[in-house]
Amino acid sequence: MALFDYEGVEPAGPSLHKHLTQDETFYVVAGEFLFQVGAQKHLLHAGDTIFLPRQVAHTWVQRSARGRLLCWVQPAGNLEEFFVFMSQQTTPLSPGQVQQVHARYGMERLGPGLSPTLDYALSPGLDTGFVTAAGAGRRDEHTRLHGRNANDLKIAGSDTGGTFSLFEYTGNEQGGPPLHVHPHQDEVFYVLEGRYRFRVGTTEHELTAGDLIFLPRAVPHTFAQLTATGRLLFSFQPTGRMEEFFRALAAQPAPPTPAVGAQLFAAHDMQVVGPPLTVDR
Repeated sequence: MALFDYEGVEPAGPSLHKHLTQDETFYVVAGEFLFQVGAQKHLLHAGDTIFLPRQVAHTWVQRSARGRLLCWVQPAGNLEEFFVFMSQQTTPLSPGQVQQVHARYGMERLGPGLSPTLDYALSPGLDTGFVTAAGAGRRDEHTRLHGRNANDLKIAGSDTGGTFSLFEYTGNEQGGPPLHVHPHQDEVFYVLEGRYRFRVGTTEHELTAGDLIFLPRAVPHTFAQLTATGRLLFSFQPTGRMEEFFRALAAQPAPPTPAVGAQLFAAHDMQVVGPPLTVDR
């Protein structure tokens, strides 16, 4: 998997294309973006998530003056090399050159992109792929941790064959989980709002909005929200039993005791190895 952070400073977007062997997930951090999937067009705003399966024609265009997208590509393929190559071009490529470059990096160019100014007929939904709207969970599921912290599933393991899942956490209290280990999963956290302290192994990092941290499997880690409110995007690869874990945790009538929490972690393929981080309140 590869994760890209796109910051657009002008209304623009790519050609209509498809990825032969890769799925894509986009999360709109800021701005307005028009996506086309097949023949259908859908307008996305901050907080919206869209999943685009491989072999499906798609494109997008930034409609606002500035915008920001996160894009997960799975598997990574040659997309890193593609973006490096494109960033080195000093003049626009011709359509024929773009087609050759796409083919070189595992894509197929299918036509021109969208206009940032034209009005298009919009579709309320998608026949292929799907959108999880801002503030919503996949298939309208809503999970609340401790009764007050939204932990919404955006992309489910069932959407990706168990290889990837994506959550958005809205924290309304300080603190975080105990120090723990995922033996078989990597995690990525992206801070949308607030301030967080992460511990990875014996090292601590303080993160704010726009920061990202990668937590490899089998390494003890935890985090604590330091501000009264905050928001995180976080993903697991592979999915494992994390969706079931958060449902079980949300079903607890109160924050579990350390012993009960350790049992919940163990039942979902994790191991608690230490206490949570302390927070100066």
